[in-house]
Amino acid sequence: MKVEDMDFSLYVITDTDASGGRLHAEVVRLALEGGATAIQYREKRASVRRMLEVGAQLRELAAQHGAAFIVNDRPDLAIALGADGVHVGPEDLPPDVVRKIVGPDMMVSVSVDNPQDAREAEARGADYIVARPVFPTRWKASGRATMGAEGLAEIVRSVRVPVLADGGINAETLPDILRSGAAGPGVTAAVVGAEDPREAARQFREMVEAYKSRQTAGQGA
Repeated sequence: MKVEDMDFSLYVITDTDASGGRLHAEVVRLALEGGATAIQYREKRASVRRMLEVGAQLRELAAQHGAAFIVNDRPDLAIALGADGVHVGPEDLPPDVVRKIVGPDMMVSVSVDNPQDAREAEARGADYIVARPVFPTRWKASGRATMGAEGLAEIVRSVRVPVLADGGINAETLPDILRSGAAGPGVTAAVVGAEDPREAARQFREMVEAYKSRQTAGQGA
């Protein structure tokens, strides 16, 4: 999948802690049924063998719903699973090195928290940027500075590639994310931690689509 074919409307990121012990496959299936357009498989605790097993399940679920499937941190696992993309953080291999590993056809995304790093990631071949953390989130270590909607908008303006927003996104903060010019929301706890991930995803997707419709109507006026 090329980044121009990517639908960022609802990018759901898995998290073992946030999902309350429920299986990744269960939560992802419900999120996809609710309208998730991309799944990023993030797992920090399982063995590589277990990640391969679970990742294969998620890859199949994503394919059934026409959603993109992204693997967090592990280019090798992304290759093994035939993922659409691999996501790396600032302490992982840089995107140009990851590109040498995964080849030209897999998307590579990078987490950044400021415009300078976003421009560097773009220059080194990132297909899209993940700006984080935008808002505070209880699932991450406290004390890390958040950029807010204004900081997100600065990153969006600093690069030409799509920018996904991540961190503390919920129904209240989503409008600010959309107004910033971000390609879409990267949602973790508000979907995978919801009592009903299907319904939570549905509500997010409806809000995103309603915003897009208003924008299209305004441009046509």
